[in-house]
Amino acid sequence: MISYELTTEQKIIRETITEFAQAELRPQTRRLDDDCRLDAGVLDQLWSTGIIQGIAAAGEGERSAVTSAIVLEELAAADATPAMAVACTMGFVGAIVDQGTARQRGELLQAFTGDVFQAAAVAAMEPMFGFDVSRLGTKAARTGDVFIVRGKKAMVPLAGRCSHFLVIAESNGAAEALIVPKAARGVSIGKSKETLGLRALELAEVSFEDVAVPAAMRLGEACDVQRIIDAARVALAAIMTGLSRGVVEYVVPYVKDRIVHGTALAKKQTIAFNVADMHMETEAMRWMTWKAAWALEAGQPVTQLAQLAYTYASQQIVVIADNGLQAMGGHGFTKGHPMELWYRNARAVSVFEGAVGV
Repeated sequence: MISYELTTEQKIIRETITEFAQAELRPQTRRLDDDCRLDAGVLDQLWSTGIIQGIAAAGEGERSAVTSAIVLEELAAADATPAMAVACTMGFVGAIVDQGTARQRGELLQAFTGDVFQAAAVAAMEPMFGFDVSRLGTKAARTGDVFIVRGKKAMVPLAGRCSHFLVIAESNGAAEALIVPKAARGVSIGKSKETLGLRALELAEVSFEDVAVPAAMRLGEACDVQRIIDAARVALAAIMTGLSRGVVEYVVPYVKDRIVHGTALAKKQTIAFNVADMHMETEAMRWMTWKAAWALEAGQPVTQLAQLAYTYASQQIVVIADNGLQAMGGHGFTKGHPMELWYRNARAVSVFEGAVGV
């Protein structure tokens, strides 16, 4: 039976992350967007929460996808960009914890349990129109005990800071996940892209030119790549839920206080109905996300639930952000309010696929 009642531990984690995100991340949102980078201070702050370290130190089957979804929502309610930065490393570390061999866990996870910030990412998206994870352009040809990887991955978060990439590639007609160090010969990282939203995430293309990857760095004994994609979709749904909540929580007091022609905007029927819809859709996004996260955590079939949560959230976040912008009128388009930034972030996060995880 599914229960949406949070455990005592989850309530404490949520309250702690909420306080941190609102006090430390929200005030820096505009500066990070203008600078187009997450500076070392912010990354160290994120690392100090212990989110990644806790996942890396967990034994197989011990970590909670629901708790991770809660954490990502709270971070994204303050700023979606740091939430994405956490989720990209979470996706890599979580995949190693869940599916890695004992040797892979022993060699790779120690670096993510210390006090120094570490980044890694799942490299799934590719630079093609209408990218679909079921059709991969990146190939991995096995020759003896080595995979030769050729291809290019796009929109990889914090690519220049990552120590490793979990590359999703096609090998002999099936999807494989290969652990590739950034320092491996043939790996090259392009310049950070100037994007519409998530500007501080330092998104970049990563190219793999005849990169030799030992077969021992194939994730696990029999990797379930679909599980990695499912986890990514749940994480993205959680982030979009948080971003949506941030919009609603900002718009509600604004329309109550904003007086137009002698009446508060909140008393105008069109505005009131739109805000009510925004709230209901945000709640629906959360329940769909938690249901998918619960199935993922319980080891139940989750692909359909993850796809539904991700698709619904990616559709509704754009509508919610647009309604929030419209409710604020001309003020929504100015940098005096964060709404235009959130609108851009909503557009950007809604097109991601497979780059993060819970």
